[in-house]
Amino acid sequence: MNAITVTGLHKSMGEFKLEGIDMNIKKGYITGLIGENGAGKSTVINHMLTLKKQDAGQINILDKDLEAERTALLNEIGLVFAEDRLPQNITPDRLGKLLRTFYDRWDKETFFSYLKTFNVRADRKIKYLSTGEKVKLSIAIALSHKAKLLILDEPTSNLDPTFRLELLEILQELMVDEEVTILFSTHITSDLDKIADYIIMIDDGKVIFEMEKETLFETYRKVKGSLDMLDAEIESLIIGTTRSSLGFEGMSKEYEVFKELFGNKVVIEPITIDEIMYYIKKEKRGFDNV
Repeated sequence: MNAITVTGLHKSMGEFKLEGIDMNIKKGYITGLIGENGAGKSTVINHMLTLKKQDAGQINILDKDLEAERTALLNEIGLVFAEDRLPQNITPDRLGKLLRTFYDRWDKETFFSYLKTFNVRADRKIKYLSTGEKVKLSIAIALSHKAKLLILDEPTSNLDPTFRLELLEILQELMVDEEVTILFSTHITSDLDKIADYIIMIDDGKVIFEMEKETLFETYRKVKGSLDMLDAEIESLIIGTTRSSLGFEGMSKEYEVFKELFGNKVVIEPITIDEIMYYIKKEKRGFDNV
């Protein structure tokens, strides 16, 4: 069952377009949304929140039509954006009291517990908080009204490494204790290596793949070998070939073929999400190193 279903989403914005975006965000799992800056990640999220109006397509969230039941859905969604969207001239303490009137299931104790855990002062005006503290405040809000769906748009970009790890642990605990779904958009893909169940890659306004993370790592491998192994047929099995004086490397779905043909003369290694993105982009751009 899906927490979010996006079907045929189209949007033209000058030279940039979302083209036929289909997504199936599985309920009860963490889905990582990856892609370069400008690929369309935040634009898709803004459509999910009706902050932008699509030219065509449909979005269904938590079994509800987004446009018809927006107000009810916002009670069910916890949001953390990359940019600061908080009111600046009030304190977190005052903000918590205001949010109590907005969210039906606002939990004051949980909110202040997170502020204490995150070391964010409740009596200091938000405009005087650091960028990282503002992100932590947004996370505390998102986690304090029993949301069924968390949408996190680059939440760890401005956080120190220690707190990033702490946040990942909190998200993992939520998945164990509650029926929560998390959509986690980030360019720090090492975070997704640790916690994601599914990965969706967007590039130039199109979905490149949507796959279970473990299946993704089983599908692709990095291959390395000497240049004399390459001919047109072999190179057609490689995504994003790079040549150097030391040989070639690239990514392949057909790594078993390399094993059969070249045995221990070829090196086959596990691959990271960052490397998958890199080789796919390199293949699309069509350049090579010599």
